[in-house]
Formats: sequence, structure tokens, C-alpha cells
Amino acid sequence: MASQEPHYQNGMRVPAIAPWTGEASVAARVTRRWLPFLGGEGIGYADEQPMDRHRGLLWKRVPEAPGEGRAQIGLVHGPRQRQAMTDKLCQVCFAPAAPTGEPLLFVVAGDEPIAAGERMFQPPVHKTCGDEAVRHCPRLRRSHTAALVGRTSSWGVAGLVYNPATLQPVLSTAKSGLTLVPYGNPSRLRWVLAVQEVVTVHDCTPVTLGELTPG
Repeated sequence: MASQEPHYQNGMRVPAIAPWTGEASVAARVTRRWLPFLGGEGIGYADEQPMDRHRGLLWKRVPEAPGEGRAQIGLVHGPRQRQAMTDKLCQVCFAPAAPTGEPLLFVVAGDEPIAAGERMFQPPVHKTCGDEAVRHCPRLRRSHTAALVGRTSSWGVAGLVYNPATLQPVLSTAKSGLTLVPYGNPSRLRWVLAVQEVVTVHDCTPVTLGELTPG
């Protein structure tokens, strides 16, 4: 897969998973429907299309128009984040993050080491793209940690859980406003409007970006 055409804003390369103002989410009426592939009743769109679901789950509708308007740095375009997680693409340039069979580099804000079994929202990066992200992202500049990850596993999604009785989203206490729901809980997945893909990381080796060769 080729990397995405680069876009720049204020002299900074815009991460591929960042949304643009021209990609505002599309309003869609949520209805109740029978979901045989999830074993019961759940939510759907009144005008649902096959592309609205991934692995049987309903996803928030977001247009695909990178470069339209202004980049919203710090926010996430759900479908591109999902693709980067699923296909192991660099979140900055959208090219494969590592050759097949080689460890993936993850870089996150904060001081806590990336631990085996940790749930991850941020897709991997190339070393060069990670360096670029640290230079330009204030949160990463303040503090970041990195690890080479030997293996990732699909865990679930972060999304909006709907109340089965009212068909209204249930407020989450998380800062993101999203609720984490594992793939192993179909009775809850039926009522989730997915926004981001979540994986767990395994075989983690802590590293610093300075010790890695460019790539």
C-alpha cells in the first residue's frame, strides 16, 4: 500500500489519521433493528449501507476527504484510524509501519512504559515519522514513551453506547467521551456506535527514538 499524499499545515506534516473540517461526521438517524450476526436486537441506521458496518458493528459515518478545509490536529478520523490499526499502517504517512514479521513502533504521550496487554488507540509509526511527531506535538514534546511491539491483537472498539430503551447515547465518564467495549461482548456491541478501533500490544520492548535507526 502506498503512503497517503502528504498534507501540510503551518509548516507541519498533518498525520494521516487527523480529520479535516471538510470531513465533518454525517448525521444519520439511529433505529432499532435485529442483528442476527450479533445474536439479538441492536442499533442500525435508517438508511444503512453495507459500508456502515465493519466486523458486524455499526460505525460512525465520517466522509473521506483528506486535505479539504483545515486539519484538526489532535483529533482522530475514525475510519482511517481503524484502517491503520487493522492493516498496521503508520499513523503519520499511512504506509506499512514495518515489514511483515518485524516489530511495530508505538509512541504515546506520558511517562508510563507501554506494557504487554495494554489497550492501544494510537496506531504505530515509522521511526522517522515518530521523530517528526515528537517535534511538532506539544503533548509528545513534554513527555513520551516508546516501545517495539512484536504482536498486536484485536480487542474491541471505543464508541458511543446507546440505551436500548431510549435509543439515546449513554454518557461516558472517560475524557474522550467514549466507552470501551470488547469484541467478546456481543450483547453490548449490538448497542455501540463504534468510533475507534482498539488493540492490545504484546511482546513489548521499551526503546527511545534516539537509539533506533531511521525507518
